[in-house]
Amino acid sequence: MKEVQQILVATDRSAMAKEALKRAISIAKKKSAQLIVVHVVEPLFFESPYTVSADLDAIRKQLAEEIDRLNSDAHVEYLLFVESGSAAGVILRKAQKTQADLIVVGSHGKDDLDSNYFGSTTLKLIQHTHIPVLIVKNEVKTAYQNMIVPTNLSGYSKQSILFANTLFTGPHKKYLFAFETIGKLQAMTYNISEEVAEELRAIKTRDAAKAFTKFVKEIGEGEMGLIEYTASINEDLLAYIKEEIADLLVLGSKGVDDLNSFVFGSTASYLLRRSPIDVLVYVPSLT
Repeated sequence: MKEVQQILVATDRSAMAKEALKRAISIAKKKSAQLIVVHVVEPLFFESPYTVSADLDAIRKQLAEEIDRLNSDAHVEYLLFVESGSAAGVILRKAQKTQADLIVVGSHGKDDLDSNYFGSTTLKLIQHTHIPVLIVKNEVKTAYQNMIVPTNLSGYSKQSILFANTLFTGPHKKYLFAFETIGKLQAMTYNISEEVAEELRAIKTRDAAKAFTKFVKEIGEGEMGLIEYTASINEDLLAYIKEEIADLLVLGSKGVDDLNSFVFGSTASYLLRRSPIDVLVYVPSLT
């Protein structure tokens, strides 16, 4: 797995963008990576005689001073870009031009699910790039301590875990595998006796545990969590994540054009928006 050498952090000068910058500096310091800081001034929907044009030079100076304060101990090498345009478009172009290995952005708050920045810019970044995106939702106090990773045991899920393990070597890791079992309603619908249903549940549980164990052996050590569900897994997974003492959620995806892929399916989209902890979204590069 390739080491991270270029980290792009997007800032809109909000409180959580500052936390994203702090997290990016911390990662860059640990990985000896270069930091690319991008701030985009989006044009107004309309102009009037009273409109004051943004002073990009003044913004650049203020941002440089803020970065230097946050970077006073780490002394990470960084480049700063302040430009006008569409936030997502500029960030994606800069990420491609600088060959960024990771994009870091800040959410406007774990309860602000429909904010313009998270709802628009962040989702566009995830949907239009094969570069991993780290979404910072909380104040940065320490390095990540506990990483939780839902998996469907696929190859791209394995790649997301290997990347996360390369990027963050310290956290305790817990992998979650949810498998569908036979509920009472299903048994009644298909006229399955309770005795037979129990046998089928046992078989499904055994097969799921066997496949899960094999998968974890291939990706390295980590705690395992096996979850049974009979209908929708979304709320069960989110409840499980909230109960865990975790500070990073890792989501993997098959690709941006596959609407049935893990990250763009209903489950990962649900977790991405509602997770109270930071989220690392990984999309494998096209080959």
